[in-house]
Amino acid sequence: MDIIKKITLLGVTLTSASALLACSSISSEGASESDWQTENENYENENSSQEDSEGESGFAVSKDYGDKTQEALWDLSNVFNDYRESAMADSVRQMEVTPVSKTLSTTSGESDPYDICTIEMNGRRMQYTMEIIGEPDDEGMYPLYITMHGGGESTAEENNEQWIAMMNYYRDSVQNGIYVAVRGMEDVWNMHFLEDSYPMYDRLIEDMILLENADPNRVYLLGFSAGGDGVYAVAPRMADRFAAVNMSSGHPNDVSLLNLSNLPIEIQVGIRDYYSASAKRSLRGAEFEDILNGYSEAFGFGYSHRVLVHVPQGHGINDNYVVNDEFIEEYGLQDEDPAKLYPHVLKHPEEFARRAEDEDWLSAFMNILEEVSGKTSCSELSYESPDGLDDKLFEYVTNDLNMEVVEERDTDAVHYVNDYQREPLPQSFIWDLGTRADSRNDNAFYWLKADKSVNQGVIEAVFDKENNTVYLDEIDDVNGEITILANPLMMDFDRPLTVQTPNEEITVDLKPDKKIMEESVKETGDFNLAWADEVTVSLNK
Repeated sequence: MDIIKKITLLGVTLTSASALLACSSISSEGASESDWQTENENYENENSSQEDSEGESGFAVSKDYGDKTQEALWDLSNVFNDYRESAMADSVRQMEVTPVSKTLSTTSGESDPYDICTIEMNGRRMQYTMEIIGEPDDEGMYPLYITMHGGGESTAEENNEQWIAMMNYYRDSVQNGIYVAVRGMEDVWNMHFLEDSYPMYDRLIEDMILLENADPNRVYLLGFSAGGDGVYAVAPRMADRFAAVNMSSGHPNDVSLLNLSNLPIEIQVGIRDYYSASAKRSLRGAEFEDILNGYSEAFGFGYSHRVLVHVPQGHGINDNYVVNDEFIEEYGLQDEDPAKLYPHVLKHPEEFARRAEDEDWLSAFMNILEEVSGKTSCSELSYESPDGLDDKLFEYVTNDLNMEVVEERDTDAVHYVNDYQREPLPQSFIWDLGTRADSRNDNAFYWLKADKSVNQGVIEAVFDKENNTVYLDEIDDVNGEITILANPLMMDFDRPLTVQTPNEEITVDLKPDKKIMEESVKETGDFNLAWADEVTVSLNK
């Protein structure tokens, strides 16, 4: 029995439609629809006692799909399989995932050779390394970890060294998965989120799904330093692509995180990692504790996050290994002071964000730095750890400032993101249209889309399964039309779809359209996000 048949008719829990990708039994040249329906009827009779179940997205996956919904699912699966087969036969795509042995220029000369893959688009190129670790899951798929290195506005040699470091930085925490380390496209401060980067990330994810059996519902993004800047920038602009993200020691550069209603984020910073007196990198990260909590309270759902402010660290924090009994024994640390050994983080990061500027903690931190080392640079406070600094700063934060710290035994970023899987068809989400990447070919965001010219406003989108109704509310005025993407894994094609906006209520009959399916699969490269019909509405009178 094909998995698509089980998903569409039998009330199985829809934990991941991406199971379709890995199953060779889904054949685009297989049985006819009538044969398929006959087999489904036989299977249904054998399992007539099976109850409908509730999928992770909050909508029921029923064995009683109607004919139109079955047709849409059947056609959409065939369209996707055709697309995947064409990708597998595409020599350009095959080259994109085929490593070539290359040496890299570093400050100490030429490196050892590395196996490097390259994606080229519009005269630009993105390089990355890829390692498949462990075994796939029971469906033949791997989680995908995309990592971004530090560095920035420096020489190619220095940034190559940062890239080489990232090839292993989070790697040891991955037990099973595809570990990808992306090279910044240019040697500039925003190397990971240049406008040309975004379609490259789409292509990279799509290649991994189609050619390397990556699970589209377990794609994770992690970055350190300049890579953390990249996570801040990329995550909200591509939130529907990822299951969870980790940002370490980066700066948000005034980005809005409104689009993260369904994307869990971990933010890790060192308390004295200001970078400069104006940047205040640690404060900017800590502020998101209140900001994300505020979003969740305002909308009544979402914005899962964890903010870790490490004390007394600066730029260098423990975000890639776990201190435990095995670690202590392996490195002979039994006699070390636990207060220094285990990562300590603020219990209330929002308190740091609220108090630090008003009470001028930076000046106090700088005085401690000068006292122990004679140094007076904010950069040195962030990046160096002269003898005595950590002890005195920890004592000052915990005693003089009365800040509570907790001993976090596991601040490993990979372990955080592993707790999550993407819900590609969320019941509710927020779309900030002002936070988009114009260079992407994909105009969709979960189950809505809009032309690139629609670049203002904020929408709250809700789908009511029971009533087959979409509710769109303008949180801030939208400057154009919005299109609802009817995915048969979510919406019932055998009942009219009702759409309610602030200005009107309309009812439409959904009709599976193969041309729309083909365009949607081509645009997203992801069966979970594809759609079979479209309904366009205007939110303004």
